[in-house]
This record gives sequence, C-alpha cells and structure tokens, in this order.
Amino acid sequence: MSRALTKALSSQWAATLYAAAVSVGLTFLLGRVLGPAGFGEYSYLLTLGSLFAILQDGGFSTLVFRETAKAGLSPVPGRPSLLSLALGHLLAVTLLGLCLIPLFPHGQRLPLGAAVVYYALFCASSLVSSELKGHNNFAAEALWRAVVRTATALAAGAALLFPSPGPLAVFAGLAVGQLLALATPYARPLLTRPKIGLYRDVYAPCAAFLCISAATTIYFRCDIVLLKFLTGDDATVGNYAAAYRLIEGVIMLATPLAHVFFRKLRVSLDDQGAFGRSFRLMLGVMIALAVAATIGGLILGPFILRLAFGDKYAAAEPLLAWLLASLPFILPNYVLTQGLVALGRERYYAVVTIIAAVLNIALNFLFIPLLAAKGAALATVATEAALCAGLGWAFVKWGFTKR
Repeated sequence: MSRALTKALSSQWAATLYAAAVSVGLTFLLGRVLGPAGFGEYSYLLTLGSLFAILQDGGFSTLVFRETAKAGLSPVPGRPSLLSLALGHLLAVTLLGLCLIPLFPHGQRLPLGAAVVYYALFCASSLVSSELKGHNNFAAEALWRAVVRTATALAAGAALLFPSPGPLAVFAGLAVGQLLALATPYARPLLTRPKIGLYRDVYAPCAAFLCISAATTIYFRCDIVLLKFLTGDDATVGNYAAAYRLIEGVIMLATPLAHVFFRKLRVSLDDQGAFGRSFRLMLGVMIALAVAATIGGLILGPFILRLAFGDKYAAAEPLLAWLLASLPFILPNYVLTQGLVALGRERYYAVVTIIAAVLNIALNFLFIPLLAAKGAALATVATEAALCAGLGWAFVKWGFTKR
C-alpha cells in the first residue's frame, strides 16, 4: 500500500472513528433522555427529513466528487460551476420543502421544519466533503468531518438541557451546529453565487444519482416509517431504531475505505488491469470485514445495547441478531456500487436500486403485520441480498469496461 493511500485511509478512519464515537454517544444520550417513545418519534421525523434531503442534494454531491476526481463532462462555455448549480438547486428545493410543512399534522410542523433546515445545511456540508475528496485532500476532509460532528453534537447536547426537550430542540441544535461548522474556513469552496440552470449534461447524471439516493434511502429508512404506520407503536420503532444504530456504526466504519478506493478506481479508469486489481482487493477486504463484524455483533451486540441504551431496550436484542445477517451483503454492495459509478454505469445501478426499493416496501408490508419489527429486519436482509445479486450481475455481463 502506497504512503499516500496509507495517509488517506488513516486520516479518514481516524475521523470516522471519532465521528462514530461522538454519534454513538449522542444517540445513546438521545435514547436515554427521550425514552423509547420520544426516541421513536425523533427517529420517525429524522427519517422523513432524510427522505426529503435526497431532493435537496439532487445527486450533486456524488457528481461533484466524481467530476473533481476525473472530469468526464465536456466543458460548456458560460455554464456555471457544479458547486454554483448545486447550491442553487439546494436553496430552491429547501424553500419548496418549507412551503409544504403546513400539510403535516400540527404537532409535527415545527420539528419537521427544523429537520428540513438541518438537512439543507447537512447537504451543504456534503458538498464541501465531495470537493475535498475529489481533489485528493482526504486529510483535510477528515478534519472537516470532525469539525462538523463536534459542532452538531455539542449543539444538540446543549439542546437537551432545556426543560422537557423533544425532537424540535434536537433538530434546532443540529442545525445550529451545522451553521457553526459552515462558518469555518473549511467551507470556503461554498463561497460562490448559487445559480439555477437546466443543463442536460449535468442533470442527466444527477437524475440517476438522485434516483439511486432515493431508492437507497427508501429501503434503508422506510422500515422505520412503515413500522410506525403499520404498528402505531413508538416503543417498537424506538427498539428497532436502537438495534439498527449498531448496524449503521459498522457501515460508517467501512465508508472511508469505499471513498478512498472510489477515487482510485475513477483515476485508474483507463487501465482495466489496475481497475480490476483494486476492485478485487476492495471486495475481498469488505467481505472479510462483513464476516468479522457479523460474528462480533452476535457475541458483543446484546452487551453493547444494554450498556448504551439501558435495560429499557432489552427488546432490541433479538432484532439486532436478525439485522446482523444483512452485513455480509451490505458491505460488499458498497464495493459493487462504487465500481459501477466509477465506470459510468449509474443508470444500471439506478434501475437495480429502484427495483430493490420496491421489493423492500413490498416485503415490509408483507412481514411487519406478521412479525412486527422482526419482519422489518427480515425485509432488510432479503433486500440487501437481492441488491447484491443485481449489482454483481453487471460485472459478470460487462466486466470492467467503462460505459
């Protein structure tokens, strides 16, 4: 492994471990302070906000990363920069979202509005990360993420000091933390005038990335929404969310490796031999991590759940065992998706992901009435397995040839 790659990975993992520790600590604090019912309501609103954030991002964060690493779009005279178009899109969609808030129940309007604002700032932070990673500034990007996570965690933690805090206080705190981070010099790339313009060569890949993000978020998050809709039990939602937080922690640790290798794959696009070697190495590493994480989770998961959330979340322990079965598919899927995006086959990726999202929704409607939260976990495992098969077929069919 080269020194540059080692430095990039070490800085990314350090930032990820730090962000994971802070995020887990904040999640545990929220779970204890809000209780199962309050944590379930917060998780539900967070899910709604994350779904709308797909439209706010519009696929621009992925496009900025890809095009900054190795430009593929032909220059067009007079066309604004990708960051200018991304910010214009973000502002327009956020204003639209705030206008739609009155359509929701009265008690959810203020916290949901705060969630929309928070995710707008979150998307702006993601654009900074994409710009830094695309220019191979992984160490600077790692510091940027540490700054963002520190600011948001401190602000959200401070919000919990208010009497009887609820989701509104938490989302307001998160938004304030994002604002503080964006006020630092790290966010200098965003100092550009937002512009709106429909450019086919920009919005065509953005549309594919948006569909991918939408489908991915739907099958990652719709279980929370459907659990609340089909069971009406906030405590069940809270227990499921607590178990899934540990799965997300494992995914978070694997993300830096995927991002570093994505840039390597993109840069080596014209050398199929180098591309194939990097791809196979990354796939092997992810499979090994998945096996280790699954075994470790089965042994230590119940202890971690009780230590983190308390005895009130004892019902989350069997849910964790079911969800761990998805890791052998989730982590290799990371490699398969990064490879397809690097090769420019995002349209195929989008189609497979949309099919997976539809399958996940159908399975949730089928299993949740029968098995409640265990049914949602089973739907997650089945969806990830189907997605793995669909993505893998692309490499069987086309190999490592770029589109």
